[in-house]
Amino acid sequence: YRHMGQNAGLWKTSEISLQEILMSAIVIHVRLVIVEGRRDEFLDHVRAHRERVLAREPACQRFDVSVPDDEADTVRLYEVYDDRAAVDHHMRTDYMLAYREETMPLIAERTLTMAVMANE
Repeated sequence: YRHMGQNAGLWKTSEISLQEILMSAIVIHVRLVIVEGRRDEFLDHVRAHRERVLAREPACQRFDVSVPDDEADTVRLYEVYDDRAAVDHHMRTDYMLAYREETMPLIAERTLTMAVMANE
């Protein structure tokens, strides 16, 4: 297994080649447990961040924000990027770093999982 960053999940390299990881579309799933009573405030931040990403990153194919019915303080993000280079670029943008800093006090727990798109 190869760890792809803090809370970023594991790639089982015996089944997925490094070339596939670098060239395939990358899916990011993020489960965020929000500090009690601060979900609406967080949603304002993440929706603005989503709009910035979609406007500025053509390699971001999809960026969805959802709220599970049965978890009042949980928000889930589903993002799809063209490839690993697009994810790396996304993670280093000024607005991503600002978003992480602004929302850090609102987040009680963050679980990030990365996967290779396997539709084809």
